[in-house]
Amino acid sequence: MISSIFPPAPAGKRARHLGRLFGPRPRVRLSLIMAMAAAVVASALPQTARAAFVETEAADDPARQSLLQADEVSYNDETNTITAVGNVEIQRDNKILLADKIVYDRNADIATATGNVSITDEKGSVFFFESAQVTGDMKEGLAAEVRVLLSDKSRMASRTYKRNPDGTSELDNAVYTACDSCKGETPLWQIKGSHVRYDPEAEMVYYKNAWVEMGGIPIFYTPYLAHPDPTAGPKSGLLLPAIGASRNLGASYKQPYYIHIGPDRDATLTPFLTSNAGKGAIAEYRQDFKSAQLRMFGSLMAGDPDFSSDFRGHLDANARWDMDENWRSGADIQLASDRTYLRRYNFLAPTWLTSNVFAERFTNNSYFSANAYYFQRQRIAPASGSVPGVAPLLNYNYVSSPDSLGGFWSVDANGLVLVRETGTDSNRLSTRVGWNLPYTADFGGVYTFRTGVRGDGYYVRNLFRPTRNDFFTGTTGRVVPEASLEWRMPFVSDALGFHQLLEPIVMAVVSPNGGNKENIPNEDSLDLEFDDTNLFSIHRFSGYDRVETGPRINYGIHWATFNESIGTVSALVGQVYRFHNDAAFAPLSGLRGYFSDYVGRIDVTPNRYVSMQYRFRLDRDTLQSRRSEVSATVGPDLLRFTTSYLYVKSDGTRPAVLGSTEELYVALSSRFSKNWSVAIGHRQNLGANGGSIRTDVGITYEDECVVIGLDLANDNTQDRDFKKGIAVLLRLNLKTIGDIKFNTDVGARR
Repeated sequence: MISSIFPPAPAGKRARHLGRLFGPRPRVRLSLIMAMAAAVVASALPQTARAAFVETEAADDPARQSLLQADEVSYNDETNTITAVGNVEIQRDNKILLADKIVYDRNADIATATGNVSITDEKGSVFFFESAQVTGDMKEGLAAEVRVLLSDKSRMASRTYKRNPDGTSELDNAVYTACDSCKGETPLWQIKGSHVRYDPEAEMVYYKNAWVEMGGIPIFYTPYLAHPDPTAGPKSGLLLPAIGASRNLGASYKQPYYIHIGPDRDATLTPFLTSNAGKGAIAEYRQDFKSAQLRMFGSLMAGDPDFSSDFRGHLDANARWDMDENWRSGADIQLASDRTYLRRYNFLAPTWLTSNVFAERFTNNSYFSANAYYFQRQRIAPASGSVPGVAPLLNYNYVSSPDSLGGFWSVDANGLVLVRETGTDSNRLSTRVGWNLPYTADFGGVYTFRTGVRGDGYYVRNLFRPTRNDFFTGTTGRVVPEASLEWRMPFVSDALGFHQLLEPIVMAVVSPNGGNKENIPNEDSLDLEFDDTNLFSIHRFSGYDRVETGPRINYGIHWATFNESIGTVSALVGQVYRFHNDAAFAPLSGLRGYFSDYVGRIDVTPNRYVSMQYRFRLDRDTLQSRRSEVSATVGPDLLRFTTSYLYVKSDGTRPAVLGSTEELYVALSSRFSKNWSVAIGHRQNLGANGGSIRTDVGITYEDECVVIGLDLANDNTQDRDFKKGIAVLLRLNLKTIGDIKFNTDVGARR
């Protein structure tokens, strides 16, 4: 054994062992290492041979050294050839060449490697050849039976390989896949090309006469196909299309084109063609700055025969800018041309589109924000001009450091300007200053004392006053002092192997009655939900326009037990007692009268496979359910059942069209093997005029190279030009290549 520096290679590194990874016919992919193969074989051999006997000429330059080890190295004076035989290994520039035999013809300047030839590059990709032959200047080369296992586990194979003087490489009858071909004779998917060219400078792979095969069956043909080398960065070019047919769009075709503008920005432009809803385009732009980022996504469609306007479209954009360590600004823009556009063209369609521009400042003990809002409602149409615009909305919050008693000061300020085209305009300035003192007694009682005073000032235009049947324009305001004391007493027991906690909680709040004048509009406090989350809150309204006043006591009890065999069980139940009735609450809100409804929750988690929760609000007199919410998840991934039930009785504050709500959702999912999973879900309206809302069934197959999914959905919602019916979606993702989607909707009822 002759070795320049390295010890003999372990048997596990031999190409003959690596070759077993491929099975009868590996499927592999082009890479920049093809050019490296020619470089290593052609240039390294003469230097390496000399290194074995007399050291390399570049011994003082480690970057140019080539190191050889083999069982035998010989030189033939008559033929002027150098031969290395037996476990030949050459290393140069973190690249390794293995072969049974390498012969370098110095006269012809040709090096030939034979017998289990493999080359490993610095990225971990391994290239296999039956034989390889290159010229000494590295500009031309030939190889037979090329097989490649890339670092991302994808594969490529070709009968022949040729390296051209311009640095490009050509392969005939090449095959590429990301599937593990060891699992069978035919991979799940593969791309075949009669001729493949690889351009290392452009880092692109080009196919002629390409077929996409699934399970050996051709499903898609294109005379030309190109994709970036897997070691390359982003490249401009066509992405895989989306083809479909639906009840809303008819036949549709999307062809994305990706544009790589620079390392910090890119764009995607997608022509969008439909047979029933016109044609247009989708565009996306992304850019990252040193301390900011910008994302824009939008669409524009024309020629929809079911819509009166010539053009329809939408914009969804956001931007963030970290100005310094304390200040940040940004914007979120959501706009649509009309209320059904997003649903009709299968874009994300929330109930409200909210556009927001903001700036905010953070410090260790304070926060400031300035916001402007614009709203668009997408479902139930509001009255014309009644949707407000908000500019600005100002918030400031400050918490001081603890004083000598352990207490701390807090300041909360808010300013608002709200305007409408028609209806009420509101201008508000609100400030609250408070002092808070937490205290834990020696016997374990936990006390929290809070006191504060709040002042609100308004200037209002066109506010309707129902009791006077007139409109008010002018200034108004209020001052509300308050104080509260909360007491908790946690009792802990460890008897009989159970860890238990029993904690009574009482909070007393004192403030003057009244404060919700008819001259003060209610813009941000319409949505009040009395439940276990705000049982011990001083203010239960969601905004500033309404205040909870009058002396009251919030009380309840919290219990929990912990045990290895039963897991965790916890419960909370409580009520509010008011000394005076507060007309600010709706009659069925649960807070009207002296005693409130009972609210609480029960959580049961016996193990990681079972989780259940029940949240409730019960009528204080009859214990009839006013709100019930049940959710449960049972089972492992092999078979998991999920359900949720919601009942909300109309409390007089909800729009009349909504009334009471009763809804049930059930779902069953199973990952019944390593690769297969199925999911079934159904949502049902249990109200008087209810019925099925939506039913979904989906089955998915996923392995190392592909994701295939079939989803069926029966959607019973309809809104003008958005039609209900059954939808079918076939999802196909070829990993390392992209998505192909086919979708159709059938059974539409017009």
